Amino acid sequence: MTTEISNHEADKIAQKLRYKNEPIPTHILEKSKAYRREKHALKTEEQKQAHKDKCKNNYFKNHEENLQKHTEARQTEEYKQMIKNYRGSDAGKKSARISCWKQWGVITNDYEELYTKWKTTTHCEQCNVELVEGNRGKNKKVLDHNHNTGEFRNILCCGCNVKRGNEDRGVVRKSNEQYNENRRLKRANAKLNNPH
Repeated sequence: MTTEISNHEADKIAQKLRYKNEPIPTHILEKSKAYRREKHALKTEEQKQAHKDKCKNNYFKNHEENLQKHTEARQTEEYKQMIKNYRGSDAGKKSARISCWKQWGVITNDYEELYTKWKTTTHCEQCNVELVEGNRGKNKKVLDHNHNTGEFRNILCCGCNVKRGNEDRGVVRKSNEQYNENRRLKRANAKLNNPH
């Protein structure tokens, strides 16, 4: 005949198993969680606030010291080499690319899938020109998204992306001559306004 253990006893067993790095049976884990929820519910608001204040004070007490340690660690050649190696690795490049997309406001359900599509796309999805990797060039690979909603649309060349962005904003360029004339006038005005 099995005896029923209390939630408190289950919590003690769970702590011992965690300490030994052993798996915790599901029924014991559930009882341990229930005990902790009950214990937390019994705390008064004053006890909860006192606990928050204690944690905050410990954080601020050690904050400057921890900042100093991290600053010193970042100055070592070993750390600099580690960061350089990471940024040059595929994982580092992927992380940087996805971070940039998020900063630009690109919204998608799966950034991993979007990155895979980015890596495998070799031609513009609008004009079918061959795309080049890097930061320069007319045919550089660009991720196109709707600036109002942030929703990803296509992977395009730089030229098609600019055209689509102008269409979204309602900017119509009648001819290259008019465009160049407008740019020349803007430069001339800038020189007049800023003589340095």
